[in-house]
Amino acid sequence: MKSIAKMLYVAAAAVLSFSACSKDQAQYDTIPVEDSVEGFGYLALGGMEATVMEDTENISTRADKSYDINNFDVTILDSKGTEVTTFKYGERPAEAISLPVGVYTISIQSEPMTGAAWETPVYGATKQVTIKSKQTEAVRDIVCKLQNIKVTVAYSADIKELLDFNFTSMNVALEQSALVYVGEESRAGYFAPVAQTNTLKLTFKCRYKGEEKDIIMTNEIANVTAAQWRKITVAIANASDGSATIGIQCDTWTYDEEVNFDTSLFLMEEPLADDTDLPVINWEGHNLAETFELTDEMFNEDGAFQSSINLDITTKSPIKSIVIKTSSDNADFTTDYADVIMPLECELCDDTVSAAKLRNAGYPTDAKGATSTRLQFAKQADFFRDYEGTHTFEITVTDEKAGKTTVKLAIQYGQNVAPKIVWVGYNIDKRQTYAPGMTCDLMITAPLAIADFTVEIISLTLNADQLTGVGLAPSFSLVNDEQYFEKLGGDGVSENEDLREGLGFPVGDEVAGQTELSLSITKFLSVLAILGPGDHDFEMTVTDMEGNSTTKTVMFHFE
Repeated sequence: MKSIAKMLYVAAAAVLSFSACSKDQAQYDTIPVEDSVEGFGYLALGGMEATVMEDTENISTRADKSYDINNFDVTILDSKGTEVTTFKYGERPAEAISLPVGVYTISIQSEPMTGAAWETPVYGATKQVTIKSKQTEAVRDIVCKLQNIKVTVAYSADIKELLDFNFTSMNVALEQSALVYVGEESRAGYFAPVAQTNTLKLTFKCRYKGEEKDIIMTNEIANVTAAQWRKITVAIANASDGSATIGIQCDTWTYDEEVNFDTSLFLMEEPLADDTDLPVINWEGHNLAETFELTDEMFNEDGAFQSSINLDITTKSPIKSIVIKTSSDNADFTTDYADVIMPLECELCDDTVSAAKLRNAGYPTDAKGATSTRLQFAKQADFFRDYEGTHTFEITVTDEKAGKTTVKLAIQYGQNVAPKIVWVGYNIDKRQTYAPGMTCDLMITAPLAIADFTVEIISLTLNADQLTGVGLAPSFSLVNDEQYFEKLGGDGVSENEDLREGLGFPVGDEVAGQTELSLSITKFLSVLAILGPGDHDFEMTVTDMEGNSTTKTVMFHFE
């Protein structure tokens, strides 16, 4: 298997670089000091130089369509996903753009992306920036890569001798979009991803030469992502009993690295390989695709870890191998982990590995040959807490029938963790029924400092008209929406339980730049009680200066 990264060096046309227009570099980052105001910063894009990393093998197939990077669309979105401005790359402003402090996403794209189409690669990139008060954030280099999924279908020489291509086709579908590769279709199809990982559904229809019976077979290719080229090849495959059948090989290519992919997908009277036969690695109640945040609150006064990080492994065939590869963005962690805990790459089913070390690390000593076992990473939690950063464990389980599953467990601790929102004395993830004397005091922590704090009020009875009548809105920012600061701040609601005296919320500089913040809506609860039965929710999103964000919803039920 090759990689596109290698191919890019073969042909000079592989990377088409488009430099920015010739401008005075000093002008790009000019700050209009005379216009500088508190709560606003500047974004400089004049010096941004974008390049396109293009697919070499595809260039010759679309000679009628060349890309001019100056026509790429540049869009700036705020932290809520609202468009701030858009312009062509070639028309990007030379002067710095004034923006309210907060987190923004810069998107550049060659053209809109359709669900599925022939020979329509879309190139683009996104970059997140944080605008700070009276400071300029300059964007320099940005590399545009393939944004959709490339799919081609080919046939090996041996299968071409058997099939009648007048009755042969491969239907490739992603959600509601599909392309039919009829006969020996050589064009590449491009599919717009619908999620971070996608599933391609294949329907292969063929007929042997001289036969009148159609053979129809189906299968799926999972875990497909943007910027990948899935090369589907139909060929003769030999079964274990010596018989021959029709098989599919799917090679996966990317721009930066080669991705290994299990290509043993057999078609014919038997169904293709089914994911249900593969080993399963599960952490009950958690999504392994999300980073787990380890916090000091998870340890008791004696330093003992009070939570669990148990990964359960189940297989249909006996376990043959469990390999764990450990890495971290903290170099001290990896060095000390290899010395104290385990090697950075460890085979748990190797008989030479110390059983004592396995037990101390929370790993099983009897996994080989079993059909279920457990990895107890909680036993390593105290070690994790000594090193700030993100620590990643790549776990690969292989059974005796060569079924293989790989997952990654990522654990964060320290300055890299996202902001936290805690409802003191209550579970913020559960709806609470209001009772007289109830409190709602929130503690917010953001190790990297708060850039924005937004609140959305979701209620059928406390509607937009009522909020507007007292000078508020259903959604607002405690950092940027100065028009609401008078009503949001103050000393809290008055004795007659009206909103006119303010809510007592921290606003403006009392929020922006803070690493710890207290916010109480206890006095507001009696106002909600007057409205009668119903549910009132407060969705709160805290974003820090590095773009990390956390959203929690305080949920009340009033009877």
